[in-house]
Amino acid sequence: MGRLQGKIALVTGAAQGIGAGVARAMAREGAAVIAADRNVAGVEALAAEIGAEPLALDVTSEADWAKAAAHIDAAHGKLSILVNNAGVELVKPMTEHSLADWRGLMAVNVDGLFLGCRTFQALLAKGGSAGHPASVINVSSIAGLVGYPDQLAYNTSKGAVRHMTKSLAIEWAAHRLPIRCNSVHPGCIRTPMLEMAVEGWVREGSIPADDPWAAVAALCPLNAVGLPEDIAMGAVYLASDEARFVTGIELVIDGGWVAR
Repeated sequence: MGRLQGKIALVTGAAQGIGAGVARAMAREGAAVIAADRNVAGVEALAAEIGAEPLALDVTSEADWAKAAAHIDAAHGKLSILVNNAGVELVKPMTEHSLADWRGLMAVNVDGLFLGCRTFQALLAKGGSAGHPASVINVSSIAGLVGYPDQLAYNTSKGAVRHMTKSLAIEWAAHRLPIRCNSVHPGCIRTPMLEMAVEGWVREGSIPADDPWAAVAALCPLNAVGLPEDIAMGAVYLASDEARFVTGIELVIDGGWVAR
């Protein structure tokens, strides 16, 4: 306990799933958590549960990001941790992707990260020091490392997250800014987003309808579906000073899925 004591953390997409798990874990470890989401009711409920500050934020809106930065600057004067977790998924063949589908997904999964990192760079630099750098954690996916059918837009976006992370890690280091940047790559984690994907796999006949979650678990060498807490503890490590010499990496938390 207390691994993040004294740190200010902003977590996007915090109303449910991995984002909620990360916010809970960081609050338990002593961080002052700002839980952000466009689902205002959901994030307010989470904030009341864990003692966090709720923040309405549409990650595709440059104006929303600017308001968030102004608020956090006035309230805290710095930011120690930025978790870019908000994301959406699309499961259907490439020929059924409309241009609006493609652009809408990229706006959340890629543009949102760019806007967050650019907007908060100055506050993150204030929140870090040479021995205790600030930490940016970008949530990608194993779909950003390997390809999966009928997820072209999603796969592409998560690959972009991985490479954006590496580019920012090197850029910030080159400019001597005390900010680390790493990506987390979840495998099959039981979240509303994965539940939606599993429904799609059942419809297309990729997995059996009678016990789809057993089929998903069987694809993992550990024969299990992960939980948001599994990702959250990886994020806690990357956010903590234990990882002060870690930047530009991808932390894969997938039960061995990609290894096989």
